[in-house]
Amino acid sequence: MAEEKDYLELEEEDGAIRVSFAALGEIASQAALAVPGVSALAAVPQAVVKGVQVQLSEIGICTIDLHLLLTMEQSFAQVAKQVQTAVKTAVDAAVGIEVASVNVFVAGVTLK
Repeated sequence: MAEEKDYLELEEEDGAIRVSFAALGEIASQAALAVPGVSALAAVPQAVVKGVQVQLSEIGICTIDLHLLLTMEQSFAQVAKQVQTAVKTAVDAAVGIEVASVNVFVAGVTLK
């Protein structure tokens, strides 16, 4: 049985770089919170940081799940698409990996 890792390993010319799922989660969290219409992240089990779950398949495909609280100022679909783009861009810029999918779960709404 394969060992369950809690980090992403990137093999480079000069050696390996390991990025924890918590670091990936923090990048995703900050990117999501910067999107207008996102008010907070919702607590969920198995989150690497509040509201963020990161999975890495055996073949290296990264998936990020975000559980968000949104304001009612904008369309949920519009906000979700902006979050997906922001998270993919932020993770790629910071770590240099492509995120296969960013799944957005609207866990609730806040009145602002």
